[in-house]
Formats: sequence, structure tokens, C-alpha cells
Amino acid sequence: MSKHRQRRNTIESKGNYCSINKFPKTSNVSYKYTWGVQTIPQSDHEMHFLSTLLTLCAAIPFSFAHRVGHNKYLQVDVFHLPEKDIVYQNASLRYSPSAFTLVHTAKEAVLVDAPTVAEDGAHLADWIATTIPGKKLKYIYITHAHADHFNAFPQIQQKFPEAQVVTTQKVLQHMPAQYGYPLWDIFWVGLFPSLKKADLSLVHALPPSVKFTIKSAKGKKHEFRAIEVGEGDTEDSTVLHVPDIDLIVGGDVVYGHCYQYLAENPTLDLRKQWIASLDKIKSLKPKVVVPSHMQASEGYGAEHLEQTQAYIEGWESLLAKAKSWEELESLAKKRWPDRIGSYILRYTAQTFFNATFGE
Repeated sequence: MSKHRQRRNTIESKGNYCSINKFPKTSNVSYKYTWGVQTIPQSDHEMHFLSTLLTLCAAIPFSFAHRVGHNKYLQVDVFHLPEKDIVYQNASLRYSPSAFTLVHTAKEAVLVDAPTVAEDGAHLADWIATTIPGKKLKYIYITHAHADHFNAFPQIQQKFPEAQVVTTQKVLQHMPAQYGYPLWDIFWVGLFPSLKKADLSLVHALPPSVKFTIKSAKGKKHEFRAIEVGEGDTEDSTVLHVPDIDLIVGGDVVYGHCYQYLAENPTLDLRKQWIASLDKIKSLKPKVVVPSHMQASEGYGAEHLEQTQAYIEGWESLLAKAKSWEELESLAKKRWPDRIGSYILRYTAQTFFNATFGE
């Protein structure tokens, strides 16, 4: 989170609706995506029908939940938290939106990541209870050691006390740094003054296989694999792979249309390592990809992988031109006018010129 590399340890739009990437009839997974009340007709040869949920959550204005895919046994729902207004260096900016993925059978479920603030954790827990009534939330999987991906897990456990919080050994080792100085006191509490620390002793490392399973109603096991890709927007990042449904939950290795956090990738070598991580994900040939920071109106296709890489490569060209963080920020806004999350852009640009937190 600083100049010293301290760690913060194709849906195609068509008017009022979107259409998802088309998969061959031989796929084990069926998908369909709707926006508002309009549905895109799809050929039976190209995909099977899936009714898609778009829910306006009354508890959080402008939050959305999308049902993005299923097969005979597994279903995937994504909960979207909107941007947050924050104040940084006396400037009013916006913290990036976040997406939280729920994968479930008729019996059990896995949540990927948890929000930053307690209120959002409680709202997410309420949504989970509504989405999977009568089912057991078995795991909360943490993709990487950034507090905006784990800090509010206690609020989810309050509603689902049997849920185990799990991650890889390397991620678990990095998590306490988020609660040290200056990250906690200046960065996180500076942005969200009401924050309280979670009890990290409740987080458990996965076994060396970095795999876990949930069961369907008939006892069929479905495997979840933590893929330790390495570099993302922080070190020792992971993504979660669900082979049965060709799903990747990308954490902060894969981005949607939000400005990417590059403050922990100050060298060209680290940025190349991030691109190498994306190549590892591509080799898994996912059909559904959920970035953790994306806009609710986006789709969930594999194009996010190429777009994340293109952003990193584009950042290189902007760095070669910019003479100040202000110029770098301005160039990024011009190059990616459809991306959101102005705080992350500001902080990242400043990091490259040693200007964060009034430095």
C-alpha cells in the first residue's frame, strides 16, 4: 500500500439488456443473462435456457444480485455492492464497487470473500439467507489478504455460525499486516472510520491440496480449487476455480470495468508477473469469470482476462508519458473513461510519484 511495496495485506450491451457469451450445446453449463425485463432469445443449439435473477436489494440502494449460471447441481449468484463515497486528502472520491460470489447446491454453499465494513457484511448475510433458505453456508473463502475482502466475515458468521472461513496458508500469513500501522490506522480507518478488526484466529488454512468440497442433496461432491497464481494486485493472490461449472472467481487478479490497483506493483517485473497470473487462469479455459471489482451492469465472460491484461499494458505507456501523478491520473481517465473507482486510481497514480497520504 505504499512506495515501499507494503501490502494491503462477452456480455455485449444492447440497449436495456445484455446477452452473454454463447457456449456450445455440449457444455455442461447453461447460461442466460437478462437486464431489466427484456430477455435475449437464444438458439437451443447455442445454449440452454437459464432464467436470470436481477434483484434490487432494498437494504442497500442500488445493490444488485445476479444469477449468472447453473448446471444440474450447482448454482451461482453474485451480489454487487455499489461504489462508496470516501474522503481522501480532503477530496471527495469513490471507492470501487465489489462483487461477492455465492456458489451452492441444493444443500450447501460457498461464499467467496467478505466486505470491508460491518454494515455491508450484515446486508450480504441477509441476502445469502434469502438466496439459500434452508441451506448450509459451509465455507467463506478468502481470495487474498486485502481487508476489503475479509474484514466483515464476522457479520456473516453471526448469521451462519457453522460457516468456516478458509484461505491458503500464504494468504493467511499476510492477513495480520492489514491490521498493523500504518495500513489499519491511516489507510483503512482513514477511509472507513467505523471499522473494527476481525478475529483472524477464526480463519483457517486449507490443506496442502488447497481443495475443498460441498455436497448436493444426493451426496454428490463438488470440488473447489484455490489456484495460487501468485501476483495480482497483491502478492500470493489466488482465484477460486469450480471445474464443474467452468467458473473462476477472480479476486483482485481479474478486474472488471474499475480502475485497477497497481500501487503494489511498482516495478515492471511485478506487473509482468500479474500478466503471467492471468495466463495461468486462461489455461483453465473458464467460461464464467467473476471479477471482485466490477460494475453491476457488466457480464461474466472470459473477456475480463484480456481486458485486465490490456489495462496493465496500457498503464506502461501512460507511465512513460506522465511527469506527475496528476498527469498520470488524467491520462488514465482519458484512456479508460468507462471505468469507475476514482479513489483507487488516485491512490495508485500517487504511489508512482510518492504522493500518498501527503507524503
